[in-house]
Amino acid sequence: MASATFVLPPHAESVHSARSFATGTLTGWNLGELGENMELVVSELATNALRHGLRLAESRAREPIRLSLIRRSNLVTCTLNDPGAGFPALRDPSPLDVGGLGLHIVESLSLRWGWAPLAPYGKIVWAVLRTAPREDPAPLDRP
Repeated sequence: MASATFVLPPHAESVHSARSFATGTLTGWNLGELGENMELVVSELATNALRHGLRLAESRAREPIRLSLIRRSNLVTCTLNDPGAGFPALRDPSPLDVGGLGLHIVESLSLRWGWAPLAPYGKIVWAVLRTAPREDPAPLDRP
């Protein structure tokens, strides 16, 4: 098992930093093939945490948002915690809505995703991605 954590400052540029952190971490773990999907998941979850989590917790807006990646075998869990009390929910936006598809993207790229409240306040949102199973090299035939 391996893990890495990054604290996101409370501004929009943090989403780019979070994606870079995730890509760099996966590369360091030799899991670069997950990079593109993880970048999208991290981008959506970090955007939601910054946009909704901080706005809904204005009195605690200085509390950090933490991004963690946890690797166990061929599974990598991405978690973001924020101080907001609101919970994430899949929406069915109209064709004219500018946003609203982020959690649909997370759902389509992950094995599963969810959220849980944190005490005394805040929440954690998580998504699990799987790497392709690694094939063992074929045994060498001996004459």
